[in-house]
Amino acid sequence: MVLVFNFGGQYAHLIARKVRELGVKSELVAPDISVSQVKKLNPQAIIFSGSPYSVYDKNAPHPDTEIYDLGIPILGICYGHQLLAYQLKGRVSPGKSKQFGKEKLFVSKSPLFTGLSKEEQVWFSHGDHVNSLPPDFRMIASTSSSKIAAMENLDKKYFSVQFHPEVTHTKHGMKVLSNFLFDIVGAKRDWNLKSVKENVVKKLKKDLTGQKVLMALSGGVDSLVAATLIREAIANNLHLVFIDTGLLRTYDLKDLDSVVKKAGFKNLKIVNAQSKFLKVLEGVLDPEEKRQKIAKVYFLILEEEAKKIGSIKYLAQGTIYPDRIESAQTSKHADKIKSHHNVTLPHGLKLKMVEPLADFYKDEVRKIGKLSGIPQEFLNRHPFPGPGLAIRVLGEVTEDGLEILRQVDEIFISELKLNNMYMEVNQALAVLLPVKAVGVMGDSRTYSYIVSLRSVDTDDFMTADWSKIPYEILEKVSSRIVNEVRGVNRVVYDITQKPPATIEYE
Repeated sequence: MVLVFNFGGQYAHLIARKVRELGVKSELVAPDISVSQVKKLNPQAIIFSGSPYSVYDKNAPHPDTEIYDLGIPILGICYGHQLLAYQLKGRVSPGKSKQFGKEKLFVSKSPLFTGLSKEEQVWFSHGDHVNSLPPDFRMIASTSSSKIAAMENLDKKYFSVQFHPEVTHTKHGMKVLSNFLFDIVGAKRDWNLKSVKENVVKKLKKDLTGQKVLMALSGGVDSLVAATLIREAIANNLHLVFIDTGLLRTYDLKDLDSVVKKAGFKNLKIVNAQSKFLKVLEGVLDPEEKRQKIAKVYFLILEEEAKKIGSIKYLAQGTIYPDRIESAQTSKHADKIKSHHNVTLPHGLKLKMVEPLADFYKDEVRKIGKLSGIPQEFLNRHPFPGPGLAIRVLGEVTEDGLEILRQVDEIFISELKLNNMYMEVNQALAVLLPVKAVGVMGDSRTYSYIVSLRSVDTDDFMTADWSKIPYEILEKVSSRIVNEVRGVNRVVYDITQKPPATIEYE
């Protein structure tokens, strides 16, 4: 088992997931964990995560330095790299230039880099640098702007890297992690998703036997898999609600009907609450305020439905790790990026939460769904956010804006499916921008909206690259949009990675 010290970086949980993907059990722990607790857990190795802090900040999270007396191999990543240097008497300071994105890494010989080339593409996200090595360490990699991009102390089996091996943008990052776990540490393969899934169902049975559970089903992958696990545990004591918020796409209700029929769910109720959501969004511009207002109405409706059913104490959700990370619910040291309505719960919620997928990433959720017998066509659906099109209509949400966006989305997604591209990308979406541009249509001047198309490729939805959709498909989509959707005269395609951007705009 490997302990991942969570210093609040976005990718702390991604590190843990990548370790699990390699077949090794991992557990995230707070940085202030006691040495006695670490001894009790008896890890084979420790990994230090990234952090939004600088190691020299007044309130920066630091582990007990006695950790270094336990003889446990350590891998530091980003902030963890700087932390090793800082606590072991090296020197860390703000860099003259920051590094965000892909960089070329110049690699020296080290067991950490066995099997890698002398030059590797890696991914950075930092502003501080290690300026001088701690005693008994040597430099094992550098970049054009970072002299000490990796270091090692072979005797103690301490290694650290400034880049992020856990993200997909680092081409051979999994090889780096594998080298550390198996060649350096000699870790045992003790993680199996099938047994983990079985343990989740056992816990649900233990906690919920004899209890009714209410769950909002969206038709998406997360809520579908979560509902399937809960049904496996408590059968028909699961009551499902689908809330029509008025913020849906043209095909969402039809897709829901297909999911419910093929999955064989019982006790489903569809609640039409369009007017309630559109009313609370009137005049709201701030994306966080949008999410909070939607969440408040959403949970009020669920509580009302729970009262109608009677004797319901539990509310289930398909919350997964990335939701919790972006809502800063995984560490007191994490920075909040945006609220997720199924994570940032309203005060006074009377129902107890059940979240069977809260410790899993999207790819793991899909694998669990496959183990549960869910058809692949449902597992490969693109994610759709809980607030729906409200966070894809930037600025104020209006019925006219929603109708424009529905038409644009329908064209984009249908063309991807028609050209066999939908299953090749991981998430595609359209966004209505709150700006207009001048155009010429039919020899007349127009002043209409700009829409942005976004499609990303990703394994875990924590990092993502923009999809290289063929130009001829993008041209067809653009042509159809400006010809078929009244009120749009310009189409742009977003080619920004995550990070620095998020996949959604709000």
